Amino acid sequence: MPPLGDRIVEHLRTHGASLDDGELADALGVRRPDIVEACHQLEAQGLVVRNMAGGVRPVLEPAARSAAPAPPAPAPRPSPPPVEAPKRPAFPDHARRVLSARWGTTLHRRLAALPGGNTQPFELVSGNGRIVGDVVWVAGRGRTDEAKSAVISEAVLVVGHVTNAVRRFLVFGDDWDTVNRWVTRYRGLLDGVELWFLDGDRLERLA
Repeated sequence: MPPLGDRIVEHLRTHGASLDDGELADALGVRRPDIVEACHQLEAQGLVVRNMAGGVRPVLEPAARSAAPAPPAPAPRPSPPPVEAPKRPAFPDHARRVLSARWGTTLHRRLAALPGGNTQPFELVSGNGRIVGDVVWVAGRGRTDEAKSAVISEAVLVVGHVTNAVRRFLVFGDDWDTVNRWVTRYRGLLDGVELWFLDGDRLERLA
């Protein structure tokens, strides 16, 4: 035999009328307290509605929507395509063209010698190794001025220790304010290292 709750719901749907606890007990042949307990559980599940109209607690037929199948869930909206982060421009290639033309030589990405027999690649090196420079892109190298200043200081220190070079320099292509503040505060640390800022085809020497 089906559970009492199922029998109550089916009886209400079949007869299409509101019935109180006593009428349901008589119709289903069960004790009234059992009907009351079952109806409380059905109400908590949202299958029936009870009220106190006329001093009686009839058990009302569930709303038609309770018996109807639930409508299909709407299809999820397609997610927008991910927005790609802006890519770092091909700044080293551009800097090579501009500075090669300025100094009448051809600069390439090459290894340059450091103290202790070590070598490191730099973006702007002449064929004879007498001109050695590197590019510094400050964006994405830290959120604070202190972090960005540390990046600049490290670049100055490294290129400043290149051996056999007569011209050592750095080229910046972004965050002019940060670079200019660094120059104002730490110009004395350059020790002959030149700092340049390249904006498009406009080349400006900062130190």
